[in-house]
Amino acid sequence: MAHLYEHCYDCERWIGRDWEEVHLWLDEFFAEFGPAHRCHRHHIEGIEEIRTKWGDEAALAAKIHILVDCWGLPNKADYENRFVNQFGQEEDSTWEEAWKMIQEIRNERDVGRKNGPQPHAV
Repeated sequence: MAHLYEHCYDCERWIGRDWEEVHLWLDEFFAEFGPAHRCHRHHIEGIEEIRTKWGDEAALAAKIHILVDCWGLPNKADYENRFVNQFGQEEDSTWEEAWKMIQEIRNERDVGRKNGPQPHAV
């Protein structure tokens, strides 16, 4: 499990903003539930709630946070049906698979930046 400063550093490095408010919101229940706090917001539905609150880039920050913590992207039912453990991880989850997913996110963002709107000549 990463600490707040690690989540912020990852997002600053990978998407250009630390998104501290997203990380605080995702981990809000840690003091009360310890590692089991993840079932409350570390899932696809939590990402969508963040998208509603703060927009697409914040949802991307949440996705990265959850991949780092859970080594995958569970949904709420995965916790309820015990398809993932209290850490949000499937039995065969690996950091290598999560890292590949993070790399794909980074590559998609790089392509979007290269192919996005170009500044107008003055």
